[in-house]
Amino acid sequence: MGTYIIRRLLTLPLMLLGVSVAVFIILHLIPGDPARMAAGPDATEQDVAQIRANYGLDQPLPVQYGIYLKKIAQGDLGDSFQTLAPVTEGIARTFPATLELTVAGMLVALVLGVPLGIYSALNPRGAADRFVTSLAVLGISIPGFFLGLVLMLVFASMLGWVPPTGRGTWRHLVLPALTLGLPYVAAFARLTRSNMLDILSEDFIRTARAKGLSWTKVTYRHAMRNASIPIVTMLGLDFGRLLGGAAIVETVFAWPGMGRYMVEAIMIRDIYVIQGTILVFALSVVAINLFVDVIYGIIDPRITYS
Repeated sequence: MGTYIIRRLLTLPLMLLGVSVAVFIILHLIPGDPARMAAGPDATEQDVAQIRANYGLDQPLPVQYGIYLKKIAQGDLGDSFQTLAPVTEGIARTFPATLELTVAGMLVALVLGVPLGIYSALNPRGAADRFVTSLAVLGISIPGFFLGLVLMLVFASMLGWVPPTGRGTWRHLVLPALTLGLPYVAAFARLTRSNMLDILSEDFIRTARAKGLSWTKVTYRHAMRNASIPIVTMLGLDFGRLLGGAAIVETVFAWPGMGRYMVEAIMIRDIYVIQGTILVFALSVVAINLFVDVIYGIIDPRITYS
């Protein structure tokens, strides 16, 4: 496993290089002048030219990219056009909030979805099974921002149970986490149900029951462990989706995270902030997928890494 992890880490710079090239090209293909947007509507041509010179935007694109790569190698992601502060400081300030929200949303999906899937598998074609199917349709159909507004209206405005926006206590986290995680509850429930139904029909389950083990031990000690590999795989894939989807939720709930930081930068084409946040998002997704690969070996020691 150690060799596998080292090999994955060695490919990380190439992956980040590819991401940086793609983002750099896309940002410079979009119509508009970042220097003029940063200078503001009342700026003179001299002001705009000075900003171009300060940020190297008057250089050919290959030269600009080379300068950017050199900065990245030194741990410098550039300075924001809007605040003039280093992008690394903005990311360090906002990334913990995004990670907190993403982990909370994933816990909502797992804590609600997996037990629902297990119960549905143990009671196929019952009321719980129909509920999970209906939940799956709702989860796919309802947009995240609309779900957030509905939750805010009911639980913050009408009932007053939790604050509507901001970050501070655990109560501020409730609505954003539910908004981010609820659409994935049905997906985890359906996947858990499908795998549990397949495994509960296996011979080793019947053998365990024949030895006198209770359904509880058979379900959670044997069946659930074997069904957990696809769930862990889905966790790794959905973590990236939750991380990206956090930008919308953060905007709705005024959550001071990196997604909101990136959205605000996109509105004014703050290219260094956009490039820096996307690189950190990409690095986070790679890290969680590497973690998931390690978890495979813990769940099932028979898995080998080549």
